[in-house]
Amino acid sequence: MKRPVKQKYGGQSTWAPKLAGKLALVGLILALLLAGVGLTGLLVWKQMGQWSFFQLTAIGIDGCARTTKKEILGLSGVDVHSNLLALSAGKIRARVESHDWVESALVRRDWPNRLQIVVRERRPVALLSLPGGLYYLDRQGVPFALAQPPEDLDFPVITGLPALPGEQGWQGEQRLGVSRSLNLIRLAGRGGVILPAQGISEINLGVDGRMTLFLVSRPFPIHLGDGREIGRDYNRLVQVLSRLYRERIFVETSAIHLDYQPNQVLVVRAGG
Repeated sequence: MKRPVKQKYGGQSTWAPKLAGKLALVGLILALLLAGVGLTGLLVWKQMGQWSFFQLTAIGIDGCARTTKKEILGLSGVDVHSNLLALSAGKIRARVESHDWVESALVRRDWPNRLQIVVRERRPVALLSLPGGLYYLDRQGVPFALAQPPEDLDFPVITGLPALPGEQGWQGEQRLGVSRSLNLIRLAGRGGVILPAQGISEINLGVDGRMTLFLVSRPFPIHLGDGREIGRDYNRLVQVLSRLYRERIFVETSAIHLDYQPNQVLVVRAGG
């Protein structure tokens, strides 16, 4: 009996293209199924966004001091007719944070029908005097709102700058001057009785970067130099003022030069 003769086939296998076609078909079917599920989910989500079950019944707003709840509510763009499911927390937050006094905002959904907005307001530490008026300055050195009476103006005033910062913020000597002025105010705000923050009337920034301080109690110039060692200068000034108070010659003082000589301070007395 003859054994069957094995035949050899040259070239590519005939079943590979068929398998590839079947896999492509399966992939297409799965993609269509996923698209159908996604479209169905989107339609269901939009439909739920119209249900009265998710209609807002309360909007809580906290953290307002300079701002008012009415202002924040108006900026949020929501009301009791809004649907909680259809709201965008990111868009609400962006609108609320557009307020000059709002540093950041937290928007939280309380299911099924309550919305909570918590604002964190900016805290002014100084006033910036410019030709256009007085601006509140925060601890990062950002002027954020125009100050107008009868608002609180009991802050140290920084003078000598020609205009508001550009899009990139303060540059060069202006940036350093503002930063060093704020460091001086921060040091004075630690609670010392000789030179508290409330005792600073003005910090003038010269075009050469040199700083001149004026006190509330007696507005004579205190020359600080370029302010590179502002911590050291503050401590030296406290020591000098303490001695002037103790010796009762503060009222006779007409100028103080902390930049007189290295490790030397010059106190000028009236008529001297």
